[in-house]
Amino acid sequence: MSRRFFWKMVLGLLAVSLMLFSVAHEVSYQVTSWMTEIKPQHRQSLINYSERAEQAYIKGDSEAFLELTEEVESSLGVWSAVRDADGTLHSNKPLPESLADKLGFQRQVDWPVHTFMDKVLIGFPLSQKKSFIIELPKAMHPRPNTSVVHTLLAMVAPSLMLMFFCCLLYRYLMRPLEALNQATLKLAGGCLDARVGPQMPKRRRDEITQLASSFDSMAERLQRLINSQRQLLGDLSHELRTPLTRIELALDLCRVDEQKALILLPRIGRETELMQQLVSDALTLAWLDGKPQIECVDSFNLATLLDLLCEDASFEYPNHKVVRDYEMDCPVELSNQRALAQAIENVLRNALRYSPPNTEITLRCQLRAEQFFRVEILDQGEGVAEEQLEKIFEPFFRTDKARTREQGGVGLGLALVRRQVEAVGGSVYASNNNPKGLRVVLEFPCSGF
Repeated sequence: MSRRFFWKMVLGLLAVSLMLFSVAHEVSYQVTSWMTEIKPQHRQSLINYSERAEQAYIKGDSEAFLELTEEVESSLGVWSAVRDADGTLHSNKPLPESLADKLGFQRQVDWPVHTFMDKVLIGFPLSQKKSFIIELPKAMHPRPNTSVVHTLLAMVAPSLMLMFFCCLLYRYLMRPLEALNQATLKLAGGCLDARVGPQMPKRRRDEITQLASSFDSMAERLQRLINSQRQLLGDLSHELRTPLTRIELALDLCRVDEQKALILLPRIGRETELMQQLVSDALTLAWLDGKPQIECVDSFNLATLLDLLCEDASFEYPNHKVVRDYEMDCPVELSNQRALAQAIENVLRNALRYSPPNTEITLRCQLRAEQFFRVEILDQGEGVAEEQLEKIFEPFFRTDKARTREQGGVGLGLALVRRQVEAVGGSVYASNNNPKGLRVVLEFPCSGF
């Protein structure tokens, strides 16, 4: 089984998690930075003081510097100064000790001011490398609750998005599984045509679609097996009805006239034997339809087996000649001798039964590509219509001319042949022989399968 869905899930979760948390971190940083910036009106007020300091410098009015710093202290309650290029401070008050360590870390007016910053100096560059320095008033400090915002953006929002993605993933998983569950319930309820494949996306190829495909294969095989059993049971009951009727009729005649009993007993025996053979073949066919694992452990010479079958056939049908066309050494390994013997014998007897007297039956065996034996049996009967060449391997199928009940056939022989040959890894098919007759071909591996 492939691991496509596993890798889809892992890579999908990894990609979504990385994207969510990286985006959340960036958004959280941008939002908290925006929330910790000085408000525009406060920023403009500080800029106005720096512009007045610039105008005073342009006019060369040193007293104006002192007046400006004094006004800042009186209106805002903070220290301010104008700093020369050499570091000299012009202010109405000396630099407070609490701001001494902040003088070298002046911040620009558009920079964020975080909640942990207690003393903040804002610097505005002036002409000739001078600068206007002002302490940020407490009233102008932004005091947002950034911890709550960070928690919402960095944890809550990604968690909600991840939950949404998990819901989509759950839906992606459960839709085919629900379809599979519904199909299973239908199949358990007796709806043998329940399938999952049509409900699966056509482009989806993962473990779930493989499971759906396996379910459909199982359901199809189960439907075929149950239908076959139902058909077999119906055909069997139909075929048994005729000999049972004949036996019942013979028994009635025996009751009326006891002298006829000796005459009718052989007929009753034949009908009983026919029913016994019919039931035996039907049970064998039902067993083979279940595709059992028959043992393929026999190693034998196929030519020896063919000789025995030909001798038995010649003894039973002395008015026919069996022509043998095969090598004397045809080794077969890891197969089932009994299944092959029954299959070949069944076809050979059919060929003898439906060929006119004093005609030849040809049995040919060839090795194909060092892997398969091909056994061909050719008779000189009336043959089979082209459209019926495949149907003759179906249970209880009989052609009108060549496969009649009067000749002893009930239509299970070739069906058994196909199942037995398939059980050892082979195949069987039929074609009409030239100029007349039927040609049945059995192919099976010469060494296991």
